[in-house]
Amino acid sequence: ENPNSTQFQLDNSKNANSTQLQLDNPLDFRRFTAEDLDECAELFKNVFSRDPWYDEWGSLDQSRNYLKELISNPVFEGFVIHDNSKMVAACLGHRRSWWAGKEFFVDELFVENGMQGNGIGSSTMDNLVKILTEEGYVGITLLTNKKIPAETFYLKNGFYNNEKRTVMVREL
Repeated sequence: ENPNSTQFQLDNSKNANSTQLQLDNPLDFRRFTAEDLDECAELFKNVFSRDPWYDEWGSLDQSRNYLKELISNPVFEGFVIHDNSKMVAACLGHRRSWWAGKEFFVDELFVENGMQGNGIGSSTMDNLVKILTEEGYVGITLLTNKKIPAETFYLKNGFYNNEKRTVMVREL
C-alpha cells in the first residue's frame, strides 16, 4: 500500500438523486506522478470529448501535450483517484501565492463518464480540501461553464459565484 495515498468510501448523502455505485474496493486518492500522465490524458480526452462539453480533442497526443503543459508548471499540484488499478478521476491544478494566503487553482477536475453522479467527484473534493487545509491553503478557485452539471456540482460542494469577478476573453 502506498503511504502517500488515502483510501476512502463513497458518501452518497450529497447525491440524493444518484443510484448507488458499487465499487470493488475503497477508492485510492493520491498525488499525481509522471507515471500517471498517459492514463490521465486518455481519461481526460474521453471525458471532455463527450456530453456536456463535446470538446474536440482530436488525438491522445493533443490531450497529453495539454496535460504536460499543466504538470510542467513549477507550482503544479495534482491528485488521481483509482478504483483498484484503474484511474477513475483526477484533479490537476496549481498553487497561487495570493495576497490572502496560499490558494489552489483547479485547472481540471474530471471523473470517468460512466461513474459521474455517484459521489466520486464530491469525495475527491472532500479529500482535496482535507489535504489543502493541512498544508495551509486558504482557498480553492476554479472556472467552469455555466448551466451544465459541473456548475451544480461545485455549488453543492461549497463553492459560490464571486460577483466581484468576471471572465474576460478576446478571440484572436
